[in-house]
Amino acid sequence: MDDVLKKKINLLVHLAHADGHFHATEKKFLQKLLQDNGVKKFEMRKSSDMREIDVSSIYEKEELLYRALQLIKADGEVHPDEVAYCKALAIKLKFLPSLIDEYIKNDLPALELFMIEASGFRNK
Repeated sequence: MDDVLKKKINLLVHLAHADGHFHATEKKFLQKLLQDNGVKKFEMRKSSDMREIDVSSIYEKEELLYRALQLIKADGEVHPDEVAYCKALAIKLKFLPSLIDEYIKNDLPALELFMIEASGFRNK
């Protein structure tokens, strides 16, 4: 597994813990994400240090925010601490935090459509 994917997963693990509970649905979501990326075994480590994340392409940034939003919704409960962490991540990735508000209120579209819509929330 490459370092960028490892850091993304660790940030998502931290997000999963933001509400004080690492729900089985969140863990299952992360395991599927790892499996989809060809990773069979991985020790999930909680990392809150967003400085560790080094994603350079717009695609990687939008994809990370999309996965974060999926994770927030995985357990059926959207906790304010999860939202706050996700907004901080959006800001770090140069997106307006209102992007998170938009998709907390509404269903997430397919990844490709999310990427098109997210472009309107880039912080210039």
